[in-house]
Amino acid sequence: MAANKKLKILCLHGYRQHGYAFREKTGSFRKSLKKYADFVFIDAPHEVCAEQGGGMSHAPSLGWWFSREDNYYKAIEYSDIEQGFAESVGYILKFIKENGPFDGILAFSQGASFLSMLCAMKESKEISLDVSFVMLFAGFKSRCSPHRKYYSKDIKCSTKALLCIGEADEVIPLDMGNELIEHFQDPVVLHHPGGHFVPNQLDQRKAYSEFLEQQMSQS
Repeated sequence: MAANKKLKILCLHGYRQHGYAFREKTGSFRKSLKKYADFVFIDAPHEVCAEQGGGMSHAPSLGWWFSREDNYYKAIEYSDIEQGFAESVGYILKFIKENGPFDGILAFSQGASFLSMLCAMKESKEISLDVSFVMLFAGFKSRCSPHRKYYSKDIKCSTKALLCIGEADEVIPLDMGNELIEHFQDPVVLHHPGGHFVPNQLDQRKAYSEFLEQQMSQS
C-alpha cells in the first residue's frame, strides 16, 4: 500500500440501529482516525419487530438476525433460532463484491457478533472474505445454538483483530465480551471503563491508531 493511501473499512451497526445512526454516533472516532481510514456504513437487511422499536418511526430499526420467529432478538438469551442469518451473510458478501475491496471491517454489538462468525466462516473456507483485519466493539459469542459450530475450539480465527470491551456495559455483560477473546489468534484486546458504545478517549485513540498503522504497514 502506498504510504499516503488510506485504509477502506466497512462498518456494521448494532441491533435496533442503522448505518446512518452508527455513522453519527462514531463521529469523533472517525475524525480522530481520518488520516488512516475511510469508513463505509451499511444497513442490516432485516427490520426489527414493533415490540422492540421496528416499524414505529421514520428511522429504520434493523438487525442482522433474530432469535425468535417474529423478528425479535436479545443477546443474552439462548435460542435455537437464527432467523435471517443466512440472508445477512449473502447480503454482506454481495455488498463487499459490489462496493469493495475493503481492507477491514469494523462492527458494533450484534454486528460484531455477526462479524466474529464471518471470520470463523472465512477460517473454515465456508465463505471467501477478503479482508485483512477486523475491529469489534461490544462484541460477543452468539447464544443461538445453530451458531455454536462457529465458536468451536478447532477454529481459531487468524484474521488480525482488535477487540474493544466495556467493563461497565449493561447490554453485553463483561463475561460475554471476554468470551470472544479466545475466538481469535493473538487479538489486540482493549478494555475500557465505559458502557455500550465506541469509546474515543486518549488511551483508546492511541490503541486504534497503532493498530491501523500496523495494518497499513503490512498491506
